[in-house]
Order: sequence, then structure tokens, then C-alpha cells
Amino acid sequence: MTRRPLIPLVLGLFVLAAGCVSLTPTQKETLADVQRFADATAAAYGVMRIPVTVEPATNLGIGGRYRQGNFYLNVKTLDSAHLNTIVAHELGHYVLGHEPAPSGVSMSELLKAQEPRELDANAKAVEILTRVKGMSQPQAVRTIVVFLLSVQSAQAKGQPNTPGHLPPAEEIADLLARFPASAATLASGPSLMMEPILVPKWQPGYAWTFWWQSPQGSGTFVWSVDREQVLDETDCYVIKSGPTREFYYQKADLAWRMETLQGGPTRKASPAQLRYVWPMAVGSWEQTVTITSEAQGNSPGTRETRTRVCEVMGEETVIVAAGVYRTIKTVCRDKATNEVVSRMWYSPEAKHWVKEWLRQPSGDLERELMDVKLK
Repeated sequence: MTRRPLIPLVLGLFVLAAGCVSLTPTQKETLADVQRFADATAAAYGVMRIPVTVEPATNLGIGGRYRQGNFYLNVKTLDSAHLNTIVAHELGHYVLGHEPAPSGVSMSELLKAQEPRELDANAKAVEILTRVKGMSQPQAVRTIVVFLLSVQSAQAKGQPNTPGHLPPAEEIADLLARFPASAATLASGPSLMMEPILVPKWQPGYAWTFWWQSPQGSGTFVWSVDREQVLDETDCYVIKSGPTREFYYQKADLAWRMETLQGGPTRKASPAQLRYVWPMAVGSWEQTVTITSEAQGNSPGTRETRTRVCEVMGEETVIVAAGVYRTIKTVCRDKATNEVVSRMWYSPEAKHWVKEWLRQPSGDLERELMDVKLK
């Protein structure tokens, strides 16, 4: 799903940057995975093996590009949560035999001719993700849509639409028209409520990758279980987010107690803030919590007490980039205003919420699961 200037692709004027690209050990492992993905795709479609070459980062927004039997991948893409989408899209161009158009036509004609190719590559990427990566069709479609939504968010902040591509909303509409999903089929299965839903046990190494979107932009982040630690005589899981931020959740109920940055506390909840009441069951519960924030730079510390009334609504099947999940939906309201402040969909399979909506002073925040690793 490359958002790139089309002229180099069509006219062949792009000059590959010379020299070696230095990769971290993690990036080398990721590159090996990408090559295996490409090899498996070539084998599945009976085409020649396509080599994957990493090229230096540029400021052109080039995530990856296919050209004449070669696949070039921007080094920054190796660290992207959208890696599978970008790779599958470019492999789609390869499998479909898309090559630069012949010379002798105008630039506007070249760009117009590229638009249906990009739509076809989107659809072929869905097929590749299901055939080679083993995704379900709804999961593969959702993976592509999440990426296009992130492009749409970037364009809302001023990034221009890439020549040769339709606007992201139109590409999403085309993709969904090609792969209509049946909600009734996805929702089939026995009730989750038939057995008690107990608090999950997390282990170091568990990791959840999320995509987020708000009026401020969009992006991805990873929460990973780093260790267990006793805090104020309470057993807690310590969740890392990035190199310096940590969150403390009680093992007994996954209630949030504290957030730290570079080892120092930035926010605390008293008592620990509940996200769920176990065992989960349809019904409501209420909690009053005081959130204390430490002073940061020019921002003074704050102290806020709030009461929320939360209702477990029941079961709901949702489609996120990580797959199709049967979930338990919870809606929370501010007791003083009766305003809905959060909606959350918890999946016993993922041992976490897989979708969340939060009302914030800066605007609504949406987060969805892109990948989960339970080791």
C-alpha cells in the first residue's frame, strides 16, 4: 500500500540510492521475515522469486515499491506496524504483472491509468494475506482499511494525496465493495457468557500492538508485559510502552494504579482504577477514583476526583486489524453529567480489550488491536 510519487514508477526515472543500509539486529530479523513472505507468495502463485532490497530512508514517503521483478523496501518500513500491508500490496503489483506504462502518453493519462492498478493491488493484497499469511478474509480487509485510515488522517493534517491513487475514502469504499462481510456469519458461535469470564493471567513477553486515531493524528504503539512487581504491598504487572514509560496494573483485577516516565511517577489512581469487574457479567457497577498528576515542566500538577457508572452491555463481535473477535462490551458514563466517556470491547481470547473509544478534552480517541503475541 505504497503512498509514493508515481512519476518514478511510470517513467523509470528513480535512481536507487547507493551504499549499504545499516540495520539493527531486529530489523535484520524483520527483513528475513519479509523475504520469507515474498518467497511464500511467489511459490503460492507460481511466479519467479522476487528479491527484497532495503533502501535508505527518504523524505518522499516511499514505504516500498515494486519495479521490474524487484521489490525495494524503505528501511523505516521495517519498524512499521503496517509492514504486512505494504508488503502485501507491492507483492500484489508483482503477482498482477504491473509494470511501468509505455512512453508516448501524457502524464495525466499515466496517472489516471494507475488508479485502477492500485485498487486491484489492494484487492490482491487481501488475497495474499489470506492465502499466504493465513488471515481470515475479514481480518485481511480490516488490515488494509486500517492503513488507509491512517493515510486519510495524515492527509487531514496536510499531507497531499499521492498521484496515481484515489483518495483513501474512495479506495476503502472500493475494497469493501469487493469483499462484503456478513455480520451474521461472524457473530455465530456459542455465548461467551456460558462460562464465567475470569481475570486473565498475563506473563512477561505478552505484547499487544494498537492503532490509534484522534483529532491530533494517528499512529501505533505497543504495550508489553515487562515483569511482575510489588507496589504498596500489592502484586502488579508492569507494562512497558516505549523505552521510558511504564504502567502498573494490579494482578488481582487488572485495575490501573500508576504510570511512570523515566522511572518517576507521573500519574496515580486512588483507589486503583477499575476497567473490569470479575467475573464479567451483564450488569452495572460504580467507582469513585482520584487521579493525581505530577507537575511536568511548565504544567502544574493536578488532582481530579471522578465517579463513573459502567454497564456491561453483553456480547458483540468486532473486526479489527488483528482479526475477528467475540467480545464483551462495556460502556462507562460520568455520573455527574451522564455523558458517555468510554466504550470498551474485551476479548477473552486476546486477554485484553481489542477496541476502545475514549472521550477526551482534546477530542475523541479511538484505539484498535493490530497484533497480539501471547508467549
